[in-house]
Amino acid sequence: MKNVSIVAEGGGTKIAYTAGVLKCLLEEEIYVPYCVGISAGAEILLPYVSRQIRRLEVTGIDAPSQKGAVGLSALMKEGSVFGIESTNNFIQSKTPLDFETFYNSSTQMDTGLYNIKEHTIEYFDKSYVDQSMTLIKASCALLLLTKPYEFQGKKYFDAGLVDMISIKQAEKHGCEKHIIISTKEEGYVRKPAPAYQRWLTQLVYKDKKIAEDLRYRHERYAQQWDRIAELEKEGKVLVLRPHKDLGVTRYTKDPKKLKPWFQLGYDETKARIDEIKSFCGIE
Repeated sequence: MKNVSIVAEGGGTKIAYTAGVLKCLLEEEIYVPYCVGISAGAEILLPYVSRQIRRLEVTGIDAPSQKGAVGLSALMKEGSVFGIESTNNFIQSKTPLDFETFYNSSTQMDTGLYNIKEHTIEYFDKSYVDQSMTLIKASCALLLLTKPYEFQGKKYFDAGLVDMISIKQAEKHGCEKHIIISTKEEGYVRKPAPAYQRWLTQLVYKDKKIAEDLRYRHERYAQQWDRIAELEKEGKVLVLRPHKDLGVTRYTKDPKKLKPWFQLGYDETKARIDEIKSFCGIE
């Protein structure tokens, strides 16, 4: 499996599906050598790299369900729609990241950030993940919905403004085969950002390039899937994504919805486990 990657898409609390997928992969001891994610996709990859199944469940189901994770409470406490600080604190209090296993894991990990000043996507390897979790918090800092984070002396937010599915980064790393974990149901098409969002982005950030990146985000997303489709035809990509719509959005915090969504990720992966092992070259 030396050339196999996992590419995890973001999607707010929809990453409960990804958590279910990764739980199944861990149970089957499918440890790829490299993974990359942005936004919540990076958050949910942490326990895969550290081999902590329980943390997957806490991150995907329990954390979004707690008060202060999403909505008015988070807005009042942190000034953001998503309570990044409270969510991180909750996860760490329930299932602290096993840093020793994380750093020594055979799986390398990159996390993408959007550099606000340079308007570029920068990737940082797992050595930049520390007790403060600033790298992961910055990755989850969504445009307009949360405040940017300062990291390594620069300001960043969610790389999903440009790079929603980091297939190019996985290729750049040298991987030749890729497992794409998407949180979007089959047939999903990203729509253009409405005019009011572009106007608000310009007003808040006072930066035409950021507003421009938002304007063309849906086109970049389509291009990333076009690349994935090309590789899939060549037998170099395997896509794992929901095949049912359970009414889960990136803002869902009801455990009665998130648990079935998590289970769907697990069950759909389990049903394809022989295909996945064959793809990875596992006898």
